[in-house]
Amino acid sequence: MSHELELTRANRLRLARAFRHNPRVDYSLDCVIEDQMGQAFADDPDAPTAFRISIGPFWYFAGDADGPGGRALLAEWPPYHLLMPSPPGWAAAAREMFGGQLVSFPRYSFSAAGLNEAHLERVIAGSPQRERAVAVDATLLAHLAGQADGFLDLSDFASPDDFLARGLAYVALDGDKVMGVAYSSLVCSRGIEVSLFVDEPYRRQGLATALAGRLSLDCVRLGLRPNWDAANPESCALAEKLGYVAAGTYDAYFHKPE
Repeated sequence: MSHELELTRANRLRLARAFRHNPRVDYSLDCVIEDQMGQAFADDPDAPTAFRISIGPFWYFAGDADGPGGRALLAEWPPYHLLMPSPPGWAAAAREMFGGQLVSFPRYSFSAAGLNEAHLERVIAGSPQRERAVAVDATLLAHLAGQADGFLDLSDFASPDDFLARGLAYVALDGDKVMGVAYSSLVCSRGIEVSLFVDEPYRRQGLATALAGRLSLDCVRLGLRPNWDAANPESCALAEKLGYVAAGTYDAYFHKPE
């Protein structure tokens, strides 16, 4: 059984220490430890031996994977969710517990350290869709309510106003129809997590370049570090086109339903 941890200063310090060995492939751990978004759990609130951090479908573990507390936390991992990089022992424990329901797949990390304002401006200027990518403000966000399902997931923010206060987004519209969105799905003091979706009829036309380029350019100008974590070759190619640099691969695990 898991116990949600109140994100007090003491518990945030406890979490920072527990997750210090987890690879930082995205900003999920930072978001929770800073109490920006997401949740943290432990097997025992007073004397924990294992921890879990989760944001949306992404789950991260730390502590003793082989003890009863760790096994109890892992047993709560639901189908359709992802086990993200965790210290040694957790993937093996998941494989033992879930067997063929555990499916591994590669993801691709990129560094934003070399992003360049001038280069991004050139790439955006080369997109025939550059004028369609517009910044999301309060009026546009209200207009998008209910129309951008599957495009713009703000469930980890407290409200649309909270997103506008902390997040960034660009959208492209074909009349009232959403063509695509690039936005900050996570935010923390270090930067944002880049999320991008373009509807199938509008792909391979330069729209992803315009949307992700403008979002990345905003980050560079604001002194934020955008994190690009790719799941497919197309995402990798776009990241490199924008000036992100490949920084290695890692395995994530999908919980396939029975």
